[in-house]
Amino acid sequence: MTTLLGTDECVAEMLDRLLDSVDSLTDELTTEILVGELAYSESTPLSHAQLRTAVHDNLCALLASLHGGALTSVEAPRAAGRLKAEQGIPLAALLHAFRLAGRFIWDRLLAMAVDENSAAKLLHRASDIWVVIDEYSSVAAEAYRATVEEQTRRDAAARSVKLTTLLDGTAENSSSAWEIVRVLGLDRRKGPFQVVYAEINDGAEPLPAAEGRLREIGVDSEWTHQAGALLGLLAVPHGHPASATQERLSTTALSRVGISRPFASPMDASNARREAQLAAQCLPPGTHDTHVYGSSPIALLAAASPDAAAEVAHTVFGPLLTQPETERSLLLDTLDTWFATGGSTTRAAEHLHCHRNTVLYRLNRITELTGRRTTDAASSAELYIALCAARLSSVPR
Repeated sequence: MTTLLGTDECVAEMLDRLLDSVDSLTDELTTEILVGELAYSESTPLSHAQLRTAVHDNLCALLASLHGGALTSVEAPRAAGRLKAEQGIPLAALLHAFRLAGRFIWDRLLAMAVDENSAAKLLHRASDIWVVIDEYSSVAAEAYRATVEEQTRRDAAARSVKLTTLLDGTAENSSSAWEIVRVLGLDRRKGPFQVVYAEINDGAEPLPAAEGRLREIGVDSEWTHQAGALLGLLAVPHGHPASATQERLSTTALSRVGISRPFASPMDASNARREAQLAAQCLPPGTHDTHVYGSSPIALLAAASPDAAAEVAHTVFGPLLTQPETERSLLLDTLDTWFATGGSTTRAAEHLHCHRNTVLYRLNRITELTGRRTTDAASSAELYIALCAARLSSVPR
């Protein structure tokens, strides 16, 4: 706190006179604030009585501090800061009101300086007087910001609870679910919804700035953290391209991100949450990408039954999985590339930067170890399913 120099006797007398008439001064200053700051006059929640009380308490505190030569209690500016934050008065308006109060006090003191001697002494005290005004306005601003931060935390917690109610499927009925959507601001377009599930790895944010990036393409969203994942409920405009949301999230994904199919009613959000989680699990562990539920049926089967998927991979690949890591990875990567290039050994060789005969040799080696030929439709299907299962399970690659 700032400590002022001793107050001159004549200045102290002026302050005594102001304190004696503080009630009438309060009415004058309240009127000046209402005229000089539109945020107060236009505020519906803040009543005239509330404003007058705040003006009275702060005027008394300011005059007492100026009279005593040091700051007294700062509860009045703290209370003013809290009140204005709670009532939605802008911080700039709060600080402007304190400047108006400072000018108000200064003008009244100047009016009482009837001779050159008292005016000179008052001018000598001017900087100290404004130091007190600044100190009180700083206290009020600090209380204002603290209140806004607390309101933001409470609001975020309340919104998270409401979103969790939808995602957990615990909304009482359809009306309750739609009311939650309205409160969350996701009902403006009345379009379909989607749920996003993004894994959190090592505490890192999996989708940085996702809300803002989606808003750029007209998609509203609300997000919450739950059980090691970031969950989002998206409101998608009618006619919005199905791929646009996935493309936008893919550019920022830092983990496996799953996206549900579109759905019309918020009552279906809990099912969509499960879809989004399964969609994320359709991607190999460690992947930084997005996947839409149902876009890869075989991967979906493997993700839905990870134990069965691991068993299929072990059954189909058999001895191949017991080979040294270097050979095992080389063979599985070759098989993966061969499938990705439509079964073309030439194109697979181009992707793998090797000769076509090398690809054929590796495919024959896979046949030798598994008993399944890539040229046989049934065997090829089993190899592809086992490859997907190995990619998504704990089977070594």
